Amino acid sequence: MSRRPARGARTSWRERVHWEMVGALAGIGGLIVALAALRTGGEPGSSTTPAPPTPTVTVTESATPSSRSRSRTPKPTAEEAPSTEPTEPTRPACVMAPGECRLEKMLGSADLRNCRPAARPPAGAVAALDCTAVRSGPVHDPMIVLFRSDTDAETWVESYWWALHDGRGGNCATGAEYKGTWVRGKLLCTINGPYYAMSWTYTGRSVAMTAEAWTPQPLYAWWQGLSPLGN
Repeated sequence: MSRRPARGARTSWRERVHWEMVGALAGIGGLIVALAALRTGGEPGSSTTPAPPTPTVTVTESATPSSRSRSRTPKPTAEEAPSTEPTEPTRPACVMAPGECRLEKMLGSADLRNCRPAARPPAGAVAALDCTAVRSGPVHDPMIVLFRSDTDAETWVESYWWALHDGRGGNCATGAEYKGTWVRGKLLCTINGPYYAMSWTYTGRSVAMTAEAWTPQPLYAWWQGLSPLGN
């Protein structure tokens, strides 16, 4: 770099122009530095690094509805809720005589089924049905009879088996003859030709029943588990 001439030395017009331009450029540089310092918030010549801009956080409303605004399927009421209780099968309409339909309605389906008018109804009976036994035991379809009174039912049981010999109490389970009672009415066990027969009544229901088997043991076991009219 050229040096400024000493004081008192004579300078040419070119040198004067040169030094005036140098001074002007120096002034412009200083002005630029000052402006830069003002923009960064510091003093001229400071080396302060500008703070990074604060990030802007944008909060958006969730599209998921709140728990209060959720639509819920209404629970079925007691009237709308399906029933889980087992139902009994519907019986077909009775096409027999009124007395026979009345007797059939008294019977359950656990012991007897496929009931129809009896082939040999006893005299004085209101109705008599021959029904198929659900469990094994009888060799023929048992007959169940509805009478007008308990007395009529008991009279029929005591007189129906004319083959009863002496009427002394025996054991029905072993094939002996017996004429007496059981917990629900009258009971008679006897031999009727090739069959062992049992007849009994249901006191308070005016109902009597009779069944036959080749041997007494299967018939007696079937009779012990029998409850055609319920308890």
